[in-house]
Amino acid sequence: MAGDVVARQARAEMTRGKIIDAAVDLFEAVGYGDTDLTAIIKRAGVTKGAFYYHFEGKDQVADAIIDEGKVRLQQAFVNADRFSSSALQCLVVATFEVARLMRTDRLVGIGNLLAQSLSQIGDAGTRAYVDFTAVFIDHAKSAAAQGDLRTDVVPEEAGEAIWVAVLGCHLLSDAIGDDLFARLARAWRVLIVGVVAEESVTFFEDFLVRTAAQYGPAPG
Repeated sequence: MAGDVVARQARAEMTRGKIIDAAVDLFEAVGYGDTDLTAIIKRAGVTKGAFYYHFEGKDQVADAIIDEGKVRLQQAFVNADRFSSSALQCLVVATFEVARLMRTDRLVGIGNLLAQSLSQIGDAGTRAYVDFTAVFIDHAKSAAAQGDLRTDVVPEEAGEAIWVAVLGCHLLSDAIGDDLFARLARAWRVLIVGVVAEESVTFFEDFLVRTAAQYGPAPG
């Protein structure tokens, strides 16, 4: 009996995954607006009944993609936090790893685009931005407690400013097609000078150079 339940759950998860994968393919190829349910169902190779067992409609599939993308990005922060006890170092590493995922993981990339464009339709995109704002603020608070931020910098404001700068790097690089890693490194150089305690600036500048070098050529 228990084995049957596990098998059914596995099949259900496989079906759900096929629907999400099909939607990612179509959203990437023709766009969210030009993709209809019939196309998703056909590409996934599932029945209408199977589709509606998992999702109410296309918007809910988009929400699921956004949520799964958020989970993968959050894992990048978890992995980065294992890198060092320094919250600011972990934040630098995490932003570069997120940029890598945006470029190499199709679901993450599509989820990001959906979060940007569909915030007025569903709340998954809004939740993602709110959650990541909190992550950046928490890291900034920890960095302040560790003495790595300037004493005249408000940690909450620093966390938000870093998050906004990172978002801006992604938005501009997507729009003009330039090197996201180089743009991110340039933004971090300015941020470090602006928020890091004077005695730690050189250390974090050197750390940034080493980190950026792992993801691409050093910025000019």
